[in-house]
Amino acid sequence: MIAAVCLVLTGVSTWAAVQVDRNSEHRLLQVQTKQAAAVLSTAILVIQEPLGTALSVQGVAGPMGDTSAFTNLMSAYVGTGKPFESASLWQRKGEQLVKLASVGRAPIMAPQRPETTDYLRKAFDAKTFTVQLLSAGTKQGIGYAQADPRSNFVVYAERAIPSDRRAPVDRNSAFSELNYAIYLGPRLTRQALSTTDVAPATLPLRGNTSRVEVPFGNSVLTLVTTPRHHLGAALGNRLPWIVLVVGLLLTLIASRTGRQLARGRQDAEEDAATITHLYERVGTLYGQQRELSERLQRALLPQSNPSIPNLEIASDYQAGARGVDIGGDWYSIIGLDDHTFGFVVGDVSGRGIDAVAVMARARFTIRTYLFDGHDAATTLEKCSRQFDIMSDGHMTTAVVGVGDWDTGRVTIASAGHPSPLVVTEDSAEFVTTTPGWPLGVGATTYTSTTFQLTPGATLLCYTDGLVERRTEDIDTGLRRLATSAKNLGPTSVDDLVTDVVGSLRTEDAADDVAVLAIRWTGGR
Repeated sequence: MIAAVCLVLTGVSTWAAVQVDRNSEHRLLQVQTKQAAAVLSTAILVIQEPLGTALSVQGVAGPMGDTSAFTNLMSAYVGTGKPFESASLWQRKGEQLVKLASVGRAPIMAPQRPETTDYLRKAFDAKTFTVQLLSAGTKQGIGYAQADPRSNFVVYAERAIPSDRRAPVDRNSAFSELNYAIYLGPRLTRQALSTTDVAPATLPLRGNTSRVEVPFGNSVLTLVTTPRHHLGAALGNRLPWIVLVVGLLLTLIASRTGRQLARGRQDAEEDAATITHLYERVGTLYGQQRELSERLQRALLPQSNPSIPNLEIASDYQAGARGVDIGGDWYSIIGLDDHTFGFVVGDVSGRGIDAVAVMARARFTIRTYLFDGHDAATTLEKCSRQFDIMSDGHMTTAVVGVGDWDTGRVTIASAGHPSPLVVTEDSAEFVTTTPGWPLGVGATTYTSTTFQLTPGATLLCYTDGLVERRTEDIDTGLRRLATSAKNLGPTSVDDLVTDVVGSLRTEDAADDVAVLAIRWTGGR
């Protein structure tokens, strides 16, 4: 009887240990899959940004303008090792589509085919860029089209799918422990398969899998992953065997000492306590890991704002992903000397450890240049030489400013960042800036904008998560921000930040939000 009871307990304990390890493995797989999805989202920006920029450049040139600006711009993104294999510029003239310029190799989807013009016409009805899989013989690729109905221009580009179907993003550390398959669209079919690091014949992936859909133009990329090996601690993998071996040993000991029931019962209790301690130890180790992650996340955000004469300062940070407090948005304000102060609000694309690393570099680099006495435009110009989206995997937007707390005079420069808002008792107006390229696109120069704060005026800087929503253009979000701030009336700077974030932030918002408000109370 004692042996039977011990065998049952051993089996149950072993099964419980297996289930705990499986559940832990699945949770870890889900976390790593979300990190890999964040890498995919950043890679999508590398595709989307050139298309939108090319449209903007050609829109400035006008319907009769020279296409050389388009050709020069897209040449930097077309070729071996670059985002696209080919790119072309088209113009809608009535019911006709006319090709104006092209760069790179001959496309898979030939320009003279009716399917090509039909696809490009559909781009004018889409709110974002459109995407589709292409196939011609042994060549496979992905086509992208983005149109501007106002200027009647449409940009079409193609990206080849490697013959080995390996995605360039799988060199990122987020994929190092995963086998993956990426499908264009929500269906996991052979026809929708884009890239994978396993033999296509072994698809679909089975067993412990995780699935995430990443928005991709007018479609989605469906990422399906399985672990390449055990993801958790070695103890979690070995614990079922430890429990099994210990249980069998206990059974053997109990069967041999059946005549000494009291002694056997005592041994069983001691062994049960040992097993319980092992479980408690495992729980403690997982708890320590969670606590360390949370402390790391909080340490990366400013703990408090400095005290600067004639200024009232308030700030806020809201994480976009549920259960994750770490991202690439940040803010900072510092006193520089007896009369000036500097500040920055920035946004690194994507999420996860890699985005935070780029954020930390940008934050301390900008802070160093400001302390060295450089103005806002020079600070951004020097930073533009130190970041590269092709190697970092991320790009950074930022608005940097230097102000005089005696006079209320402020000078700012923008690296592709939304313009700050100046809020007074009876108005809320955006500062007119000349945004330059985001950090990471390449070395460039920036233009400064200088303006005067009146006593009691508040300069509100923010990241795009406060105003952007997927279903509308950014101008609508900017108008909503200005209206919300203006309607608040006289209020403290802390209440202004709380009320603006509370009124514009939605529960299901996917992006992070960082807000910095600086109120000038008047010179001495």
